[in-house]
Amino acid sequence: MAIRKIDRGEWRGFCIRASRLLIGKQVEIEIVSLQIGAQLEARGLPFLGITFDPATDILELLVGELDHLIQEPRELYVDEQPLGIVSFQIVDSSGFRQIVTLRDPLLLPSPAHD
Repeated sequence: MAIRKIDRGEWRGFCIRASRLLIGKQVEIEIVSLQIGAQLEARGLPFLGITFDPATDILELLVGELDHLIQEPRELYVDEQPLGIVSFQIVDSSGFRQIVTLRDPLLLPSPAHD
């Protein structure tokens, strides 16, 4: 599969599905624009959910203790691979790209008991 654009009318449904399927994944959020370059907003935080409210025109990412708000989102892209969603990207009205990369948490073996 490849990166595909999600139509605005499907954003709420995408957010509901993503919130169910991706909970607990580790998240990295990078903000990219010509004005600021690339800025890392979050790394290694657990994904808790995503919502879109068309009335306020705000897309909200909940990761760990971070409540990341994207005002006036204009485009939403998702990168789906055979094993599921690996990233998505939101472009706001200023052209800032919020790139959200998802990873499975690292599962460490239980400590050995002597």
